[in-house]
Amino acid sequence: MQSLNNTYTIRKISLIFILYCIIAISCKKFVDIDPPTTQVVSETVFNSDATATATILGIYSEMMNSSQQFSAGHITLFAGLSADELYYYTPGTNDEFTMNQISTSNPTNASSFWQRCYKYIYTANLCIEGINKSGLLSASVKSTLLGEAKFIRAFCYFHLVNLYGDVPLTTSSDYRVNSSLPRSSISDLYKLIISDLKDAKNLLPVVYLSVDKVRPNKWTATSLLARVYLYNQNWDEAEAEASEVINSATYSLPTNLNQVFLKTSAETIWQLLPVNTTNNTWEGNVILPASPSSTPTFLFTSSILNDFEASDQRRNSWVASRVFQGQTVYYPFKYKVQTGSNQTEYYVVFRLAEQYLIRSEARARKNNLSGALADLNTIRNRSGLLNSTAIDQASLLLSIEHERRIEFMSEWGNRWYDLKRTNRIDAVLGLLKPATWQSTDKLWPIPVAELNANPALMQNPGY
Repeated sequence: MQSLNNTYTIRKISLIFILYCIIAISCKKFVDIDPPTTQVVSETVFNSDATATATILGIYSEMMNSSQQFSAGHITLFAGLSADELYYYTPGTNDEFTMNQISTSNPTNASSFWQRCYKYIYTANLCIEGINKSGLLSASVKSTLLGEAKFIRAFCYFHLVNLYGDVPLTTSSDYRVNSSLPRSSISDLYKLIISDLKDAKNLLPVVYLSVDKVRPNKWTATSLLARVYLYNQNWDEAEAEASEVINSATYSLPTNLNQVFLKTSAETIWQLLPVNTTNNTWEGNVILPASPSSTPTFLFTSSILNDFEASDQRRNSWVASRVFQGQTVYYPFKYKVQTGSNQTEYYVVFRLAEQYLIRSEARARKNNLSGALADLNTIRNRSGLLNSTAIDQASLLLSIEHERRIEFMSEWGNRWYDLKRTNRIDAVLGLLKPATWQSTDKLWPIPVAELNANPALMQNPGY
């Protein structure tokens, strides 16, 4: 892995010092801690509650310090291009994603996804090792930080496995080992993800330790665990985990759809705090037009626009349009702030609506049609729609797929992931992109620089 081999080929003491320096700059909104006066941070950073907490919080800040990474909007944009949600107005390298012909040297694929995920995994590994070795942290802080580090690692591996399939699995900070790891199987990766999320669920508190839900809590780990079980067709477990979140009474569905993505939304389970003082979310900054004359960027396809039911209020609240050079174009409008220092929107990662739709699908798979319909209709009714007319399992599953497509449009790559996990991707994209689609496109290529740096890696088929 070049990102580990090149970026982290220095001694651990320097690695943690560099990490701490980043933290001291980037996480001022979380905590206010002076940087250390020496470089012996590897021996001290996990010796106090304050500095150990700053180390974990710095990861969240790093995840939002630039738009050019999966955790700040690129999953939404580039998985949306790969699926049937978005297209890029100006032809260029982004066409590789739209046409599902990503080159092995594509810079976005390498830097925004593979390298960023492994950067945070490596940092989480460092933190897990340091926290476990420390004898000076208070019990509550040690438990919470260990839970957060394991959650971060599971979160990054979840996206890696859904983008690339088999990928190297590392739980170590030893770069000499990490730089020559082969790919691990999807099943082994999910075993680690589930183990980490179970640990995180047990270690993290129920209450949020930050304002505005920017640090994960127990229900954050539970939410991702419910999704992972759904993806692995563990229907009983998916239903149970989603039910825990729903029944916690911690979250609710706003009836006003324009409130769903506000930083104060009652629906949000976890969100990332913007650290750029001139923006709210990077997604809003990139997608929303800066002026009436600015060139559009990421736009909705006619495929998704035509999939809205007539009375669906999400079309009015979450889709915007403008006329550009005589053409009406439509773009995502979940985030409504393009720029400005008054931060009213944070970057929503998990929200309650997903838990209802996870439970709905799990129940439908188990032939509990009445229970599945109840959850499905909760989301439909919130959006101004009548109850679903599905009458059997097959039609109900298609109705759930439709609802997920609309509810999670341009949101964290959900559509791309759904098409793959349900084995519907060839039928859908083969029809929409007949000239360029091939089945092997469901996995993105391993960046060629990673293959060159690590002979143990093998490329995905079709590249």
